[in-house]
Order: sequence, then C-alpha cells, then structure tokens
Amino acid sequence: MGYGRRTGRVEKQISSRVRDATRRLAELERSQVRKPPEPLRFRAPALAAAAGGGVLLSLRGIRVPGRLTLGRLDVSATDRLLVTGPNGAGKSTLLAVLAGHIDPEGEVSRRRRLRVGLLAQDTLFARPDHTAAQAYEAALGPGRAAAVPLRSLGLVAPRDLATRVGDLSAGQRRRLALALLLADPPDLLLLDEPTNHLSPALADELEGAFGASPGAIVVATHDRWLRSRWRATELRLGRAAGPGGHA
Repeated sequence: MGYGRRTGRVEKQISSRVRDATRRLAELERSQVRKPPEPLRFRAPALAAAAGGGVLLSLRGIRVPGRLTLGRLDVSATDRLLVTGPNGAGKSTLLAVLAGHIDPEGEVSRRRRLRVGLLAQDTLFARPDHTAAQAYEAALGPGRAAAVPLRSLGLVAPRDLATRVGDLSAGQRRRLALALLLADPPDLLLLDEPTNHLSPALADELEGAFGASPGAIVVATHDRWLRSRWRATELRLGRAAGPGGHA
C-alpha cells in the first residue's frame, strides 16, 4: 500500500513537470526571435551594347524659371556625369529635362531613337494591384523578363515577388524601378539619388555595376560616399535664381 501511494505521488510530480515544460516550450515558440532574412546582394545583369557613339543629347541656354538655369551641356555615349549642388540647385529638374519630362526654355537636341531611362526619387506604378513579379514582366515583356529574372538581380527579396506593388514600401518600389532600368539598359541612364533605400553593401555593388554599363550615366546625388568613389565628371549646380536672375 505504501509503495502504491509513493508511486502515485511520483507520477503526479512527473506529470506536473511535463505540463510545465510543455507550457514553457509553447511560450518560447510564441516569443522566439525569427531568423533575419538574408541580406539583398545585387548582381548586375549582362548589359546590352551601347547603340553607337558620339553625342546623345545637347542642351543650350536652358532655363526652368525658379528651378534651373544652365548654359550648355553635352552628354556623349559613354559619359559618366555626377550632378551635385545644394538643395534647390535644380539637380532633379536637370534629370527631368534630360529625360524629356520637362520642356524648358532653350534648345534641347536629342539623337534619333535615343532610349532614356530615369530613376526618379518618387516611384509610381500604373498598376498598383499587380505583384512585383507581374509589374516587372509587364514592363519588360515576357522575353526580356525571362532572360533577366527579377529574382536574379538581388534588388527585390524573394518574399516580396508576390506582393502587390501598392503594398510595397517606398524603398521596395524604388528598388523594383531600378531593377527595370538595369534589366533592359537604355542608351542614357539617369539616376536621382540612386543609393537612397540601399544598404551600404548594395550601394557598393551598384557602384561597381556603373563601371560595366556600356551607355551614358548621369547621377544626381548628395551621397558623399558615392561622390568620393565613383569616377565621373562633376557638374556642380548653383542654387537656381528667381525670375529675371541668374544661377
């Protein structure tokens, strides 16, 4: 009888300990710190050959009132141009003029069939209901999207490929827009603050890809790191003057 009573107490103690251990395990599983996702690593695609040489685009006596005044600029097929200057100097305005998004006062001459791509600071997509993968294929076409898969570029995380564009963060949308430009490089690539929303490692890899691009690249940036590392001709803009003034 004594043995039976002791055995019952031991079994109850073991059962209680098992329940306590199970509860603690469940709590640990609920509160565990998830493994962080692998960091993005940019991988440059095989870039298309530049379409001819010579001057791609020329500006003469350009003026956008209150935003930009520029006497002369020639962009050749293999140019690397770094546009710098204080806020309000007209860096983004100049890129918009080069892209044909702003019609300024003055003379703008473009080579026929010139392909220009602009990465603007504000990135919008016509179909926010499309997933990132769908937006990529729709913009490039099935053939080019298959030749340079979005996943292969390392700019959009695999977990975000099936996310609707409208649900992506500003940084994710901007990296998607950059992927579109690099997957089918234009003759003239315009990048407005390209290292925004990029990790230092991604920015470093992107800077390396600039050197491999066969086309002309114009970058507007405040990034001291990029300005110190990237080999390019610098165009420094002064603050734009008001109506009737000079920059």
